[in-house]
Amino acid sequence: MRYGALNPVSDGVQLAVMEDDRTLLETFAPMKNREASGLPDFVAKELAALHLDIADIAFWTTGAGPGGFTALRMTAALVAAWTLEHEKIKFRCVPAAFALVDGLAGYEGEELDCLFDGRNHEVLLYGLVFKNGRWEKRDFNAVLNADAFKEYCAAGKRRFIADCREYDSILKITGTQEITARNAVCAGLIRTEVVPYDNNADNLVYIREAVEFRG
Repeated sequence: MRYGALNPVSDGVQLAVMEDDRTLLETFAPMKNREASGLPDFVAKELAALHLDIADIAFWTTGAGPGGFTALRMTAALVAAWTLEHEKIKFRCVPAAFALVDGLAGYEGEELDCLFDGRNHEVLLYGLVFKNGRWEKRDFNAVLNADAFKEYCAAGKRRFIADCREYDSILKITGTQEITARNAVCAGLIRTEVVPYDNNADNLVYIREAVEFRG
């Protein structure tokens, strides 16, 4: 069985393809300004190099964020369109935090926070907990500025994980070096077992709402 994944990161989109437990492809496409329009062609070209096309991937996963609204919607919409074109394809949206903790050991009940650059001098926190030998969603997230982050840390010892691409910007906001920088592994989204293939493109992680209403 073949599996594919697209994961929006700070400066582009990661692409991974696996066949059963074997990684066939793990690559990256820079996406700036109008480069995003080339994503479908990029995926098709990379698959063609493996003598595959979209329909040869039975299960697709897209990174659900937190992250930029446009990138999340773009990848989710693209994969959803493939399911409409090819009836046998199934897809799901998996929080990007699972790409950061791929292969990361934990102990039963351990909690950690994955940090993402929220722009506007803020960090986005997405919580995970280690249960039954795997990382699962902790039902906790937050948007914190520098002061709020210090208060959060003062409440107890935390374990923080951040993408290497965003480490420097997150460090400027948080002021702490007690953050483990890791490469987001796109294939890690495929290996995640806690999210079903439900063909639901609405399962995106919007910690901060796109529009704020004030009355």
